[in-house]
Amino acid sequence: MSTIAPFVSVHAPIDGQLRSDDRSKNERDLLELIRNKGPLPKAKLAQLSGLSAQSATVLINKLEKSGLVNAHPPVKGRIGQPQIPFGLNASGAYGLGFKVGRRSFDITLIDLCGNAISTVHEKIPYPEVDHFLSFAVHAYAAVTRALSEDEKKRIRGVGIAMPFEVWRWAEEAGAPNDVLSQWQNVDLAERLSTALSLPVYISNDATAACTAELSFGNAATFSNFLYVFVGTFVGGGVVLNNTILAGTSGNAGAIGSLPFSSENGDQLINQSSLYLLETELNRAGFDGQQIYNTPDYWPDATSIITSWVERASKGVSFSAHCATALLDIEGIIIDGAMPDNVKGLLVERTAAVLRNTDMKGLSCPRVVKGLVGSKAQSIGSANLPLLANYY
Repeated sequence: MSTIAPFVSVHAPIDGQLRSDDRSKNERDLLELIRNKGPLPKAKLAQLSGLSAQSATVLINKLEKSGLVNAHPPVKGRIGQPQIPFGLNASGAYGLGFKVGRRSFDITLIDLCGNAISTVHEKIPYPEVDHFLSFAVHAYAAVTRALSEDEKKRIRGVGIAMPFEVWRWAEEAGAPNDVLSQWQNVDLAERLSTALSLPVYISNDATAACTAELSFGNAATFSNFLYVFVGTFVGGGVVLNNTILAGTSGNAGAIGSLPFSSENGDQLINQSSLYLLETELNRAGFDGQQIYNTPDYWPDATSIITSWVERASKGVSFSAHCATALLDIEGIIIDGAMPDNVKGLLVERTAAVLRNTDMKGLSCPRVVKGLVGSKAQSIGSANLPLLANYY
């Protein structure tokens, strides 16, 4: 049985070789500097990394030869020789990511810069193991069809983002217990690694989404923040000192499990999740499934959606209050599978609830929108092989 931990990996041989590209710590430091700050000349990279100019030059030349970085046009207009910045080469490596959701399967192919190259989405009534493995094989063929053979060799692995202990959510997912229980006993990493002949990395779905925001979003440049992803079930992640806090079992930031209501023992998952909106829409005669099928375009049900936002914001602000008290974070980043205007309203209402909360002794965190969007879990899972190899 595979454990859903932050980065569980299984490596499968390909023609006797592994598709890994493990880099030294100094190379990783340089790649991370370039990823975070953009193209930089060798002298600046040496200064920021603490390496000697000679060492930085040798390593950048090595990374350039490997195709991971490339030279940009010289920066002119300064005294002395024009400086040549080096940036990430988008086609230098690729990552594949799967999202196992309660209502859908997704696969996304990203390049080294985090650009989504191709994606496949499939609606499901609930997640079944055999259905997912079948989807994985044909979806892999679809998203890699446009890649050359050389480019396919630069795929560094497959990430899987899925809920922790998905088999416990049969009632909320509307699935038979015996179907979801299959996930408890399958070695998913081994099965998928064998099917695709690639290393496999498994992560909690919200943690994967958090890695995507940390790598490709975070416009506020927070170093310490609580990340909230509102999907079918609400989840989260914690970043401290620009690093994902995984926790003992990979579930740090699992805000859905917070005891939100002391009266009936309900968890936050039953306050701020999309499945609650789905239920309300169905009761009002709408097709609740539409919020998953078209996450960027929801039905015209303003009063129902506004009411859900009010309830959800109370739960999200509660998790923000708890995180601030325990970790002294500076920001809350909220993302989710929802239209941008709804996300903006949720951010606005969460911030308003926090302002009206008794937070004596605490510094109230800023609340901002996440930038990655509804595909954050899938993009985050595709980012896992890149993180494992390069950062």
